[in-house]
Amino acid sequence: MKRLFFNMNNDLNQIRIFSKVAKLQNFTRAAEILGIEKSTVSSKVSQLESRLGIRLLQRTTRSVNLTEAGMQYLSYCEQALETLQIGDDFISGLKKEPRGNLRVMLPQNMADYIISSVIIPFLTKYPKVNLELIQSNNKIDIIKSNFDIAIRATAEDIEDSSLIYRKIYQSERILIASPEFIKQHGISKNLRELATHPCISFVNEQQGSECFDTNTEKLKFKYRFSVSSMNCVKQALLASLGFAIVPKSMVKKELAAGLLKEINNEIKLKPNVLYLIYPSRSGQPAKLKAFVDTMRQWGENN
Repeated sequence: MKRLFFNMNNDLNQIRIFSKVAKLQNFTRAAEILGIEKSTVSSKVSQLESRLGIRLLQRTTRSVNLTEAGMQYLSYCEQALETLQIGDDFISGLKKEPRGNLRVMLPQNMADYIISSVIIPFLTKYPKVNLELIQSNNKIDIIKSNFDIAIRATAEDIEDSSLIYRKIYQSERILIASPEFIKQHGISKNLRELATHPCISFVNEQQGSECFDTNTEKLKFKYRFSVSSMNCVKQALLASLGFAIVPKSMVKKELAAGLLKEINNEIKLKPNVLYLIYPSRSGQPAKLKAFVDTMRQWGENN
């Protein structure tokens, strides 16, 4: 009987209709409650019996009774339908209340930058969400790697993709150095002149030290120090080891305190843009919607 019940060709409508008829012991009443024609109810039950190869109900003009096989089969049907209802309720809960595990990929060092403004408030507001953050600048397939969402920083054009790319933040990139470095090397008139001076680079995991480009030219600078840590880049800048090109938002405090200065604000660089990347706009669980909204609000306030 179990083998018959869990056959891959099971028609759930047949099972639901049979279950309703069996409980009510009345085809007409079952049709009224289900909101379908009595003929449909009778047809579905007959199809189910035909597929199983056994009679489940004994019918007369006055009564409907379960056979012995029908009584046993009904118990399996009720268990299965109850399990399906639990599953439906679970999915409904995911859509209404943020809960469960959320796996996020974000750029190297970004967690340090948003821990107090985004991560802690998000986890405090949604206590049923478990957040896993993986920091990397690698471009990976977020679906195959089992990420719910990715945050990607780029100054490049977005490639064609079936994924959703949602721009949430744009930061100006600037040329900066310590006052001591500028005093020693002067203010360069252009990138080619600047390329003769020692540079500090934030290392890209896939491509190594990045090339910096304006709207008209691309240059690879003379790197004295390359590291995959923005905090280390800032420390090297403060130590006058070289100049760097960084998002202005990452050095606001140092600029305000006069510890770092722009070298030449006449040289314009492509901005650094943050995108949220996720599979689809529709059918999102509440946990993902909540995180998207949190990041969007953060972008608007910064």
